[in-house]
Amino acid sequence: MLRVIVLLVAICTAGMAYGQKKKDSIKDYLPTDNVDVRSEDNKRKNSPKRKRYRQIIKNNTKNILYGNPCAVEATRKMGFEYVVQSKKAPGSIRGIRKFWNNFKVKTRLLFLRSPFWKAVLKSKFRKCRIKSGDKVG
Repeated sequence: MLRVIVLLVAICTAGMAYGQKKKDSIKDYLPTDNVDVRSEDNKRKNSPKRKRYRQIIKNNTKNILYGNPCAVEATRKMGFEYVVQSKKAPGSIRGIRKFWNNFKVKTRLLFLRSPFWKAVLKSKFRKCRIKSGDKVG
């Protein structure tokens, strides 16, 4: 009788046993398909590049469509993004530092994107507002 019980317990536990999960391949963590460590393909210069955007600091969200994905994409295509911060928030940039930061970014846009970069951006914002339903017409 004891043999039958032991046999039943062994069969039940064998039925509930699971195999080990397959481990992730090292290829998932490398920037290229090459697994050889000595190869030139797995160097830092071949890793994906990150774009650094300049920042224009604003105190309010008026006329910048903050949070609208279309508007964020439009500003990033021009090479900058708006950053909204409160005047009284600790760690916020104020006064002359804010002025010089915005001056440098806007001057750079003047030479890289044209003297009419603000008008071009305004028309893109208008299209984004219509597309997202913020403005009708």
